[in-house]
Amino acid sequence: MAKLLIGYDVEAMDERTDRFLKKAMQVHAELRSPASMFIVGKTLERNAEQCRKAAEEGWLEFHQHTYSHVLLKTVVQENEEGIQVFPGVSFEQAKADILQGQKALKDILGISCTGLTAPYNYYRGLGDRLDLLEVLRECGIKIIRSAGRNERDWQPVPLQWQPYFYAPQGYPELLECPLHGWQDCIAREQLGWENVAGYVEWLKRDIDEAVRLDLDFVYCSHDWSSLACDPELTHIRAMIAYAKERGMELMSYSDYYAFKTSQAASISQE
Repeated sequence: MAKLLIGYDVEAMDERTDRFLKKAMQVHAELRSPASMFIVGKTLERNAEQCRKAAEEGWLEFHQHTYSHVLLKTVVQENEEGIQVFPGVSFEQAKADILQGQKALKDILGISCTGLTAPYNYYRGLGDRLDLLEVLRECGIKIIRSAGRNERDWQPVPLQWQPYFYAPQGYPELLECPLHGWQDCIAREQLGWENVAGYVEWLKRDIDEAVRLDLDFVYCSHDWSSLACDPELTHIRAMIAYAKERGMELMSYSDYYAFKTSQAASISQE
């Protein structure tokens, strides 16, 4: 059965995060559908009380998105606008930001964080950064969303790039979950922010493809972009309803990690 993982990058530094959390809590509770929040540490500090409420309700789990949204790797983005370079920070800066992100979740939510979304995402994720994989292992991260760009450091990311473990690099317990298709903010900008119905059809096509191929769909959205021209999150409601209609199973990242590790153990025993 194909699975749908809904992950929100929560990173706004204004009132939008509070509005998003309240509405996301309502939507996911009403639809009884889990989702995962990957939150920037600074954003968490500004929205501590609301995040505690969301975590306590049970439908939304929390992971980190670094402390201050630093790029862990350099992105060399190539698209119709040409080539743009977004420099990554030094190893020391990246390590410090990851550790501070872990500390924020522990101090504010009491959570030993096990998941991380890398800002901007990268081609091949962190497969070429053994130094950063070691940092993640040491601080307890097991779920990574960092492979959200194609060979041009752009999008879309093929659905066929399914989640995988960093076993060849020596980190068989670290699971990479590539962000499939187009991230919501880029897709909606292309369609026009007010074209919510058009974006719903876009998502339905992604879901249809995942079901047809029996592949898992890793969906990436953001707090600020989810609210844009759709404060009631109607596109999220529609996506969840359609995924259930098509027979997809919605899972949190923690549950998905447990599923993938169990699956890998079964295969190794055959």
